Amino acid sequence: MRRLFKEWGGEMEFETTMTGLRAKGGRVTALETDRGDREGELFFLAPGHSARETYRALIGAGVPFRGKNFALGFRMEHRQEAVNRTQWGCAELPGVKAAEYRLTHKGEEGRPVYTFCMCPGGRVVPSTPYETDNIVNGMSAYQREGVFANAALVAGIGPGEIPGGEDPLAALEWLEALEHRFKTIVPAWEAPACSIDAFLKGKTALAGESSYPLGLREWDLASELPKKQADAIREGLSDFVAKMPLFREGQLLGLESKTSAPIQVIRDDRGRPEGWENLWICGEGSGWSGGIISSAADGIGGALHVR
Repeated sequence: MRRLFKEWGGEMEFETTMTGLRAKGGRVTALETDRGDREGELFFLAPGHSARETYRALIGAGVPFRGKNFALGFRMEHRQEAVNRTQWGCAELPGVKAAEYRLTHKGEEGRPVYTFCMCPGGRVVPSTPYETDNIVNGMSAYQREGVFANAALVAGIGPGEIPGGEDPLAALEWLEALEHRFKTIVPAWEAPACSIDAFLKGKTALAGESSYPLGLREWDLASELPKKQADAIREGLSDFVAKMPLFREGQLLGLESKTSAPIQVIRDDRGRPEGWENLWICGEGSGWSGGIISSAADGIGGALHVR
């Protein structure tokens, strides 16, 4: 992709940070960066859902955003063999790398609980972009031959459940404070964790080994989320364990807060921020997608509107 981009006349700059916009009358004239301004006719930004500085710079420049629904929870980890036995009824199948799962539950209040970004034969990894936070995510190597499997296990949360959450800056600040909180729990970068069995019983314990490379700290994870989200995750887990008893043997690691952005750009009918002529914000950072495929489609959609 880089080679094609360059062949088509593109230029790539690394270690160059966008710091703001130069604009006049709703039209961007240049991106401000720490290495000078970059002028142009059309501007596409794909900052990702965690770029707090970029969000704040855009909001400060008058780009319209609003709070939106997103999800919070933990990483759920099991031994891959337990997942295989649950899905296949046996420990392995010749020619098949590793079993996967996708689980959903709707609580009594209609709150969604679901798994996301399932990583068969993978690892739980530290994934904070800031030294002040402690959050986790998951990954799988191509062969999917790891001992463990993991997935995000999250419950939905709406802007109305966050103090001032309709205001995009307030939503960002609330989530930022929660991610800071998990760093204050364990300053040494261990992951706060609790076995699924203990979590369902309202207790704390560890389930044993983990793929997480920096160690675990036994913790009451439920106490760190808003009560409605924690209760919904417990209800969803109870449903999953009833269907698949081996899932009780797993472990929860926190915090998983990156399924999607907590804010969303307000767009016009051509996919641009309302009131802006030549600016598109695409992918997860737009708040209109979550994950690799939908983010790619969102970027394509923005490009097609230019034609």
